[in-house]
Amino acid sequence: MPHPARRRRRRRHPSGHSPLRRAGLAAGALVLVVPLGACTAGEDGEGSSGPRGQRAGSDGGERTGQVRTTVVRGARVGRLSPKQHRQVATRVAGVVDGWWDAAFVEADYPRRRYQGSFPGFTRAASAQAWRQRDLMTSARLGDRIDDLVPLRRRVAVDVLATGGRARAVTARTRMDYRTTGEVEKRIRVQGRLLLTFDRGWKVFGFDVTQGPWQTKGQTKQQTKQQAKRKRGGR
Repeated sequence: MPHPARRRRRRRHPSGHSPLRRAGLAAGALVLVVPLGACTAGEDGEGSSGPRGQRAGSDGGERTGQVRTTVVRGARVGRLSPKQHRQVATRVAGVVDGWWDAAFVEADYPRRRYQGSFPGFTRAASAQAWRQRDLMTSARLGDRIDDLVPLRRRVAVDVLATGGRARAVTARTRMDYRTTGEVEKRIRVQGRLLLTFDRGWKVFGFDVTQGPWQTKGQTKQQTKQQAKRKRGGR
């Protein structure tokens, strides 16, 4: 069932528990440690990478203003078949979509209530995300906008596997959205979610930023302006 899709700061994951240290986890939002050795995922369900609806099993993008989540297989460390990687990626993307929908998209605006914004998070991660809800939800703008419309949603899933099973995952996420009302902006939420398998994939750590979305042209212009200032305005 597709959904209309609908904020930047930081954190860090401890060494030794990073699902894919080679994937380059950034510093900046939350560190939560759980034992990974006992958690494995037997991924034998359906699913494939590529554009998908924002909920598992949806075909996506059928109604006006809706976008589909693009799901990408990222790095793979250890023995895991491409099919298993696709299955893991699809299920993990469903967890990411659940967070995006609850924290940003599926709400009536203006919005002031954000309880229940972190489905698929462990209890500790949910508590930490709640303390950082200005970063992890639309709370900073929610009571000053009339609507929040997603523009792009993308999830790339890196997997650490042993013994032919996915043991831990890093989901590299990005969602662009725009707001209408008192505040009209384009905003990008991006970062990494760290997941482990415990009767389903669960987020136990995150490194997320949220801030104004700049086009490549805007970024290049800023770079030129900075260079000009360094040259003394010549």
